Amino acid sequence: MSPVLVELNPNRLLLDSNFDGYKLSLQEIPNRKLEHTKPIDRILLTSSQYTLLHAKIYGLHNHLIGDPFDDNGSVYFIDTDWNICKTYLDPFTDEFVQPITIWQIPKNNTRKIGDYNVTLRFVNKDLAVVADGTGFMYILNTDSRNDDNIFTSVFSDMVIGQNEGFLIVDTVCRLVESQKELHILLMNIKQDDLDERFFTILHWISFSMTSDRSWQQEAIRQLKVSGNIQYAALERDCAAIYVVSDSGCKFTLNSDYPLVTESKTTENKKTETKPYQWKQSGNNIILKFTLENLNKDIIDVESHPTKIKIKYNGMDLLCGDLYQRINSETTTWTIEKDYLEVIINKSESGLMWSEVVKGDQAGEYTADPNLVQGVHERLSHLCDDSEDSYGTTFNSQQVEECDFENDKSIIFERLHGRTNGVTHKIHLGSHQVLLTANLNRDLSPALGIRHDVDLCLWQPQGIGDDFSITHEGTLLAFGYVQASKQNRKFSCCPPDLSYSVICESSRHLFIYRQNKPVMSGELRNRSTGRRVHTTAQQQVINLPEEEIIGIYATNSILFLLCENSILALKV
Repeated sequence: MSPVLVELNPNRLLLDSNFDGYKLSLQEIPNRKLEHTKPIDRILLTSSQYTLLHAKIYGLHNHLIGDPFDDNGSVYFIDTDWNICKTYLDPFTDEFVQPITIWQIPKNNTRKIGDYNVTLRFVNKDLAVVADGTGFMYILNTDSRNDDNIFTSVFSDMVIGQNEGFLIVDTVCRLVESQKELHILLMNIKQDDLDERFFTILHWISFSMTSDRSWQQEAIRQLKVSGNIQYAALERDCAAIYVVSDSGCKFTLNSDYPLVTESKTTENKKTETKPYQWKQSGNNIILKFTLENLNKDIIDVESHPTKIKIKYNGMDLLCGDLYQRINSETTTWTIEKDYLEVIINKSESGLMWSEVVKGDQAGEYTADPNLVQGVHERLSHLCDDSEDSYGTTFNSQQVEECDFENDKSIIFERLHGRTNGVTHKIHLGSHQVLLTANLNRDLSPALGIRHDVDLCLWQPQGIGDDFSITHEGTLLAFGYVQASKQNRKFSCCPPDLSYSVICESSRHLFIYRQNKPVMSGELRNRSTGRRVHTTAQQQVINLPEEEIIGIYATNSILFLLCENSILALKV
């Protein structure tokens, strides 16, 4: 079954065609800083990791983890002793709390080239998942994280293979008939043995809670992506997975619903018989029904100008509204051995039908050889065996590098875990996913995709076979702004979309505050004299000379993780 093509239709009420741009603000932003007592654990690129896939996974890895379920706005990072450290701004002193070690990751394996950075994801208010990057995954009970409780491990294992490292991409916990299920999406890079190209594998692993409140692995699914993955997330009812890539995605393994091989599919198609065959000329249509033990006394053919009803022994063979009008008085039928042949004459000669009955695709169409030959003869003058050289249609000296930049089409796909196929598809063209945002904790992350000069946040959502993607918010002119920042490393925004951030690898941070009402006085546009009721501001923050390796945005605080310190900006 072919996937449903979905279009992205922006909500015009969330766009602003009169946006006047961002005004530079020199207002100082209150900030707090805390020096690290131990270095941050991180894996850097090696000379053998030269692809775009490696650059994104290692060079753009976010080492600062936020907790969307914690009311204190806590953030976490991992030091070189593999301690998971937690800190936040104390609500009474408005200063950083000294990092609290809430769990230490066991060092079961020695790191080797090709292993990944440690990843941590919070599933809900009392559950977290950790991957050590060397192959082990841990499920942790956290209890109430508002109280700085120590985490406890309830599961640990190499879930995808012996010493095969991975990153955690997404997690979902849900209750199904009083049974808790945990679904985890993992990712790693592999190299093809034949052409030595690198590709990405997504591992969708399912767990169930046992009677002693431990976790047991139930199923594993694997998907392969040849190109770059820009977005991957599980649907919240765990029926499907969303993937944005530039080369498409497909299932390669499903332990619950095994894949149907191509040979079996071809064999089924060969053995499948159509209920009827039909062919047409310019004047009539011939229908052929294969039946056993034909008896003319139980054949019923009713023909009307716009409808037809063909029955055999009370069973409907073909019924419904015709594709076009016919001359019902001239309809005839005959019996030849084991098949019934019905001839209907078109009311409008020369008009070719794409189907007999509207919406009915069950019949097998066979082209009339005489009709095909006539078409070939009429079009023969357009064909020529000789080749003409017309030269180039442009001046090659006028072609610039940017003309070849967007040569790949980016695709959003929804792949169902039961059918192993793509159910919905969105063609994004050359528009990349510029950022993701957790607008709703109960839904998958929203995608930030450029629309004109703006950035639109799209929220995917699916239940069973139904799928929708809605425009939930807009970061005005952010698509234009980020295109001018060639040294950007991270881009993010808080759940309320009150501001957006572009962060360079060091030194500079750009904050773009969205439109706010003018509270006092009156502003007018200097050029047009038009009254201005809202203003949007840009703030440029100069940071210490150290690399920025992590970022996390809440509605009121922006956290930055640097090599030697952690900063909090009260935006």
